[in-house]
Amino acid sequence: MLVCFFCFVLQAQNPVSVNMGSISQLPDFEFYDIAEDEDHYIWLAADKGLYRYDGKTYHNFDNPKKKSNSIFQLQFDHEGKLWCNNIYGQFFYVENDSLKLFFDASKFVKGQLASYQVLEKSVRIFTESGIYDINKDSKNISPVFNGMCISNATVNDANYTFVINLEGALKRHRVYKFKNGIAKKIIEITTSKLIQSPKLFAFNNVVFFTHKSSNGNVIYLVDKQNDSYTKIETPKQLQNETIYNVLSFNNEYWFLTNSGVHIFKLTGKSLIFKEQLFKSESITDIQIDFNKNYWFATLDNGVFVSPNLNIRQVEHKNKVTASAALHDNNFVLGTNNSKLLFYNKDKLYKTIQLPGKKIIGNLFFDDKTEQLIVSINSSESFIVNLKSFKIKDVTYTFSVAKSFSKINDSTLFYGNYRQGIVYKKPYSLDHKKELRSSRVKASAVCKNSLFVSYIDGFFVYNLENFKSKEINYNSKNLLVNAIASNNEKIIWLATQHNGLLKLENNTLSKLEIGLPKNLHINNLKYDNNLLWISSDSGLFQYNINTKTLKFLSAQDGLNTAVNNFLILKNKIVVTLPTSFYLLPKHEGLFKSFKTARVKIESVKINDRDTLLKPTYKLPHDLNKIEIQFNSNGFQSNQLVNYKYRVKQLDTSWQNIPKNTHFVNFNSLANGSYTFELKAKNSSAKGYVYASPITFIISKPFWETYWFYGLIMLSIFGLIWLYFINRLKQKEKQRILEIDKILIDKKITNLRLENLRSQMNPHFIFNALNSIQDYIVSNEKELASSYLVKFSRLIRMYLDYSQQNEISLEEELNALKLYLELEKVRFEDELDYKISVDNQLNTKQIKVPSLFIQPYVENALKHGLLHKPNNRQLQVEAKIILDNRLQITVTDNGIGREQSEKLKRPNKQHKPFATRANQERVYLYKNKLKRDITIITKDLVTDKNIPSGTRVIIMMPM
Repeated sequence: MLVCFFCFVLQAQNPVSVNMGSISQLPDFEFYDIAEDEDHYIWLAADKGLYRYDGKTYHNFDNPKKKSNSIFQLQFDHEGKLWCNNIYGQFFYVENDSLKLFFDASKFVKGQLASYQVLEKSVRIFTESGIYDINKDSKNISPVFNGMCISNATVNDANYTFVINLEGALKRHRVYKFKNGIAKKIIEITTSKLIQSPKLFAFNNVVFFTHKSSNGNVIYLVDKQNDSYTKIETPKQLQNETIYNVLSFNNEYWFLTNSGVHIFKLTGKSLIFKEQLFKSESITDIQIDFNKNYWFATLDNGVFVSPNLNIRQVEHKNKVTASAALHDNNFVLGTNNSKLLFYNKDKLYKTIQLPGKKIIGNLFFDDKTEQLIVSINSSESFIVNLKSFKIKDVTYTFSVAKSFSKINDSTLFYGNYRQGIVYKKPYSLDHKKELRSSRVKASAVCKNSLFVSYIDGFFVYNLENFKSKEINYNSKNLLVNAIASNNEKIIWLATQHNGLLKLENNTLSKLEIGLPKNLHINNLKYDNNLLWISSDSGLFQYNINTKTLKFLSAQDGLNTAVNNFLILKNKIVVTLPTSFYLLPKHEGLFKSFKTARVKIESVKINDRDTLLKPTYKLPHDLNKIEIQFNSNGFQSNQLVNYKYRVKQLDTSWQNIPKNTHFVNFNSLANGSYTFELKAKNSSAKGYVYASPITFIISKPFWETYWFYGLIMLSIFGLIWLYFINRLKQKEKQRILEIDKILIDKKITNLRLENLRSQMNPHFIFNALNSIQDYIVSNEKELASSYLVKFSRLIRMYLDYSQQNEISLEEELNALKLYLELEKVRFEDELDYKISVDNQLNTKQIKVPSLFIQPYVENALKHGLLHKPNNRQLQVEAKIILDNRLQITVTDNGIGREQSEKLKRPNKQHKPFATRANQERVYLYKNKLKRDITIITKDLVTDKNIPSGTRVIIMMPM
């Protein structure tokens, strides 16, 4: 959907047009010449200088040596180079986007604007002192003709020049033809007075020579075939006008004057007037651009652009509320003040004032009876006989009409805001039949059926009995806004929710013709295999046969939402409240829009302009890129859509916002990027592409492979040095630690040996005490047996005390022998049990030597000794979690608290074995890093009475 961004300034019966000053910063209002180059730049020769328009801005071309601001006579040479001159006599050309001074001929032109012709090797200038050729390279001057040259025109290889020769009192005014270096006289006028405002205009077939006389303009017609001339009758439209220029378009001759453009057809030797455009403007030049927009340069009102000369708008002072087509190219408009305005094309030929001041809501014309039904937006209606223009008041009969459809010569359907009605003989009002009570939106007759769209559904009626049937689509109500019919077998429906549908042979189908998505269709009309579709974005034409869709929008000059329109014999009328558009039905109505070549105008790198190149190789820190571009043409900043992609970054094309002509990349990472750009005029079919540009951003030196290698070598070197140094330090530290460990271990072993050496006399002392008890008691056999076991135990102690660790088996055997001796002392009042887990390999498991015995000794002497009977002791060895050995010594003695009370008188004595073991545990833990844990628990009964002690020894295996 095309969105309009400018407002067209329209005058009555003029082509739709826009003043460039209203949509852009037009730099001047006085223009003399206008031209378009191969790149579709528009060049403007103005009072203030030379300007170039690219679709969005005007660029001024100046030269420091220029002695007069005004620029005239734009023309291109065979290389496409633009030339111009000024009144002072300076000649310029444009090269490399700057204005170059070619030659200063002020001494020849003497303050008069000189005509010129750009030849292949020279520039020919026509001055009051003669004709001269100026060599392009050497600037040498060669005289060609001697005479006062006033005007000049060139076509193909021939040049026509008006020359004044002074011969005494006579002045001979001549037109010469210069071809192949030969001058041939064509016209000669002898008079004693100078001819005013002589001008030559040369075309392929004819040459016009005009000048002013006391009776007005005089026109001569030169036949180029035989070099003859004829003075023709000056049309009255040109009689007293100032002729600025004459141009030829489509075999017509356009005279540009101070009262606009006068268009003539040359028939024989007569100019036949066709029409006048912009009669209030002084038109100096016209240029048709590549999209067939007409550019009009004016002498005092800037530049006008007409997107489509075929679309005309007629303004009026009444507010139009209804319209109807009549015969041929006639139509009628209804207003909000009860007026009927009758037009033939753009000419208002009759006005009828209806009674009162009422708003005309709808019009229906019956071409058979020449009756015009006028529906008022209240409880009134009229019938106007267009033969006699008599008005008949029919009150509410056709009031507030929403739709009319003629069923046959005697039957008419009329739908209003609350019902659909069929009238038999509607102009005599003989019979009325109500079809349905509901608001009518549209209606149409097709073959033998009447189709009516109500606000709540779509119905078809049999024209014989008017029985109805609702038509649904996809099993839902069909809401139709507009209906068009070819009166044979096909109707087209503009629906509210389902787009454009076609009903043919009682079958509904979607009509996919390429309309924009979500387009709201206001009206439909069928005309000679053409389906016309109006919408808020313009007017569409769909050819039923060729299946082609064409579109008129704001870019064509149809700058309005199209609601109501009429189809006449060879015109389309689009009605607006205060004006109407006239559109011809011929093919010239529609244009094929093109898109000018999209061009990269500049590339900025880190905000600095650079030379344009196809490939840029940049260091890592020059990675801020700005690309500016443009596609030339009228309003290209609003009408051209741009898209870009960077192959390495984008999988699809990215849209660029309207009126944006640049793309920024603030920080490109290192790598290769190819920037692609395309552009499309919003009404064109395909895209045009700019030449791609590649940017190669180098890696920073710290991301290159050689830098990585250097860093890696440096890191490895530092690591090697570090580890060498660390190894040396660790070796020294290791030696020191080994020495320390050896010293600590030696000291520890000495302390352990000392403990063991102290423990041996302790055990011996306790055993001898027992033997002494037996001897005193005169128990010789017990003393002997005890002495044997004692000797074995002493031998074990002597052996084991020399070792830091012994096997668990050896530890338990010594413990068992010790308990046997103690059981004797307890007079067999001691039950002990040593249990070993079957998973334990007692021969391989090492424990500190004689480590368990002190805890067993404590259990016997402090827990069980004071218990009178039932003395029980249990020693258990097993594996627990984390592969640790657990040895449990449990007794059912009197408990530690009671034992402490019994030995209170002797409290200064601390058991040596227990104290020695605690020191051994400390040494193993802190010196030999062997985690040995001793836990002592007091056992109690359910009534909290002490029932013994349990010692848990845990150590790693």
